Amino acid sequence: MQANYGENEIKSLLQKVRIFNKDIGSYEVFAITDNFDYAVKLSNGRILLKIEELQDDERDALTPERLTAIANRFVSSTGQKTNTGQQNTQATQQSTPAPKEPAPKKKNKTGKTILIIAIVLIGIFAVIAIINNMNHSGSGYNSGDTYQEKVMTVEEIERSQPTNFLSADGTYRENFWGDKFKVSCKITNKATVATYKDAVVRVTYYTKTKTVLGSNDYTVYETFPPSSTKIVELKIDNYKNVNSIGWDVISAKAY
Repeated sequence: MQANYGENEIKSLLQKVRIFNKDIGSYEVFAITDNFDYAVKLSNGRILLKIEELQDDERDALTPERLTAIANRFVSSTGQKTNTGQQNTQATQQSTPAPKEPAPKKKNKTGKTILIIAIVLIGIFAVIAIINNMNHSGSGYNSGDTYQEKVMTVEEIERSQPTNFLSADGTYRENFWGDKFKVSCKITNKATVATYKDAVVRVTYYTKTKTVLGSNDYTVYETFPPSSTKIVELKIDNYKNVNSIGWDVISAKAY
């Protein structure tokens, strides 16, 4: 079996899984296990994605139950550090012997012992309160929410963040006179629900040393359905000392 999935496919699946667990952080890097599964390092922990889950996500075949199961695999680095700190604190408290005082100061020894017990109890209650607060904040949506409501939430996110789902690529060439570029711009919409329109493409001009000479914006009056790619042709000006150009989508409107 050969791994054919990369950062874009992993981010797409994480976007859906995050609906069921808001604590899941942003993608950083991944590694492929011996079983060809994907061990993904996040900004605040890690999660395991199975290759069949990436395959089913590519076909839009993942059910809410399977997305919930994936979300439950998330391991928070913050949670582990908190537990480790709690265990170390308790071990230190248990291993610390009671201070020995001379017989004449027996009354003071009793007072110090009571103070230490009070401090320990306060510390334990504080740790419990912090853990409970983390559990409540990570509970995500209420169990009464319907699947339709969660799908609507995905659409709202995609509609409000078009540049996170639109990308531009393609090729270009100079005309005969060298004063124009003909750009074959390939615009891809990676959103699963939202459709966009009127994408603004920013073309940036570079010298042979990769210094930015300037940029121009061009509006593409087309619609871009979810999970689709569209090629548009642009004719743009060329300038003196330009060695190469690049472009990207900087804005768009929800359709």
